[in-house]
Amino acid sequence: MTTKYLRNLLLGGAALALLAACGEKGDHAAHDHGDEPHASTEMTDDASGDALAATTEENPLLREWDTPFGIPPFSLVSDEDYLPAFEQGIAELEAEVDLIINNPEEPTFDNTIKALETSGATLTRVSNVFGNITNTDTNDDLQALESQIYPRLSKVYDGIALNDDLWARIKTLYETRDTLGLGKQEMRVLELYHRDFVRRGADLEPETKERMKEINAELSELTTKFGQNLLAETKDFELVITDEADLAGLQQSFIDSAKKTAEGKGRDDAWIFGLNRSVYEGFMTQSENRELRKQLFEGYTQRADNGGDTDSGEIILRIARLRAEAARLRGYDNHAHFQLETRMAKTAQNTEEFLLQVWRPGLATAKAELAEMQAMVDASDNPYKVEAWDWWHLSEKVRQEKYAFDDSQLKPYFEMDAVWDGAFYMAENLFGITFTKLEDTPVWHPSVSVYDLQDADGTHLGVFMVDMYARDSKRGGAWMSTYRGASNVDGNNIRPIVTNNLNLTKPASDDAPTLMAFNEVETLFHEFGHGLHGLMTTQNYDRISGVGGPRDYTEFPAQILEHWASEPEMLAVYAKHYDTGEVIPTELVDKLKEAANHNEGFRTTEFIAASLLDLRWHMLNEEEANAITDPREFEKEVLAEYGLIPEIEPRYRSPYFSHIFAGGYSAGYYAYLWSEILDADGFDAFKETGDIFDPEVALRLRIHVYEAGAVEEADELYRKFRGKDPSIEPLLRNRGFTDGS
Repeated sequence: MTTKYLRNLLLGGAALALLAACGEKGDHAAHDHGDEPHASTEMTDDASGDALAATTEENPLLREWDTPFGIPPFSLVSDEDYLPAFEQGIAELEAEVDLIINNPEEPTFDNTIKALETSGATLTRVSNVFGNITNTDTNDDLQALESQIYPRLSKVYDGIALNDDLWARIKTLYETRDTLGLGKQEMRVLELYHRDFVRRGADLEPETKERMKEINAELSELTTKFGQNLLAETKDFELVITDEADLAGLQQSFIDSAKKTAEGKGRDDAWIFGLNRSVYEGFMTQSENRELRKQLFEGYTQRADNGGDTDSGEIILRIARLRAEAARLRGYDNHAHFQLETRMAKTAQNTEEFLLQVWRPGLATAKAELAEMQAMVDASDNPYKVEAWDWWHLSEKVRQEKYAFDDSQLKPYFEMDAVWDGAFYMAENLFGITFTKLEDTPVWHPSVSVYDLQDADGTHLGVFMVDMYARDSKRGGAWMSTYRGASNVDGNNIRPIVTNNLNLTKPASDDAPTLMAFNEVETLFHEFGHGLHGLMTTQNYDRISGVGGPRDYTEFPAQILEHWASEPEMLAVYAKHYDTGEVIPTELVDKLKEAANHNEGFRTTEFIAASLLDLRWHMLNEEEANAITDPREFEKEVLAEYGLIPEIEPRYRSPYFSHIFAGGYSAGYYAYLWSEILDADGFDAFKETGDIFDPEVALRLRIHVYEAGAVEEADELYRKFRGKDPSIEPLLRNRGFTDGS
């Protein structure tokens, strides 16, 4: 097994391994807990063999799962089962790695690399369940366990990655790789294991390795705490409205949902709005009450930045300093240098230049959008200076004025189940695959749906599980993750169990339809792309299967599918009025396309502002990182340097930028935009044929992208699909920017 779980740990810490490929829309917060771990659940460095053996028969995490397709038996697992299961998994992994290290035979691919690939199966299984459940159905006890388990796992994997004897075996194989007669996949896996161990620090001096262990352990604690702070701040904030007049402008379904939220909190006299991204965007867009918009805006943008116990300022500084120190110890100028070395962008300079190429026209467009909104306000009966909390609302007003429609007209045509039918239709017509809904399978929450994915010949490809609704026990945002990865070693063909997670607002009543805004539809198609990337893989080794690859490439298989969502041929299939069954009218489709680039300056600017902020945090060398004492001032200086206007906040400010301070996107948030080069250019391959389901292009996309994993370097995989290097022009064209100047 070691699989991507070990690989991610080799590259950068326990919490990293459990953050799956995320969609861009929304927050990606981790978890919160308030108390120190209870002594009775403290993890130890060793465990009694008798005690571990005794737990096997009674612990559902340690038994074989007699369930359809081996889906975890969620209802049988209690919070108390995780700790002993982790202990047994760790013991098994360490014993298996010891056998590799102490093997008296000369190292071979089978007795070293393959043995590592297939080790730690129990720990992987337990870790995957724990990591997914703490993302989707957490509680105080599980949050307390995170703070114990992740530092412990970091220590365990440091012990593996920095073991001199294991490294000697891998290094010997790598240096003689051309004489081993390896196949393509085996050679690639060996090369990547060697690279992973080098980047983790296996070739460092002994005292440096010890310091790296200390850094990794502390980073694991800090990133976990960062995510917990964010979840606490997000959950604690409530905008409580008691005067019905203050609901002016809000759609009735939105009001009903807020009423249901309030009733669930014992407030029958109120409407409650929180900081879930879909709620935030909906309120900021619809509400006519400027003061309430300001309150919600400040609640959202000041999370973990208020000087209290859940303020993350010092955590941010410490993370930046430790990452800079670790980069120096590894021989790199800074953390960005280290991170980008294996990505398509290669260097921080290349990344910054690329971002600025899109930033300049984006910012210019945003300023024009601001002027247009200010003119509208100046001409009204109540003129005022447009502020950041006005942008969403006024932008929608401009759109309604220019294009004579709004989301309330579109939503009835985007009912959630019908949208999923459309996504499945797209997948079947592109790749010949089919999804069959399964009943009576284990799920972690009653609202989860489960599907059996089959190839055109009936071959089972994987299990797809969908969790669509927001709730207090679930982190925000949208993401894909994996309960079981794919591999086929020695004929043991294991197919994946993949999940898609969104945070839609649940309707006020169970029999009401779930109607989606079009940007939520695009998010669904995006996460579905990640899901297919994980489900359709054909590589034998988990190290190179599924969503493997550099961060600035792995968003491409998700983002390219967003293009199908708005194609007229697709809309005719799935965009039907939930009540009448009427296909979305042509005039609404035309308006949707005409308005596609409305507010594009804002969207581009807020995203790139966050990307540049991420990059600059991680371009700091150790001396520079140590010199910063106030993360807020650093953030202000960076954004001012690039000319960000005060009416636009970056999509994520540092205190709630969990992508980079609690997840795997450090020096990598730009990846969504870089991948847009690929998805815009890649979709052109279909448009050039005049058929969005062209079978030849679709076959290349399947073979060289969705099935390929990381079997080759990302740029080579893209060239095999597209037949050429990508061009940035389609990206600029799609955003309405005629050039990059």
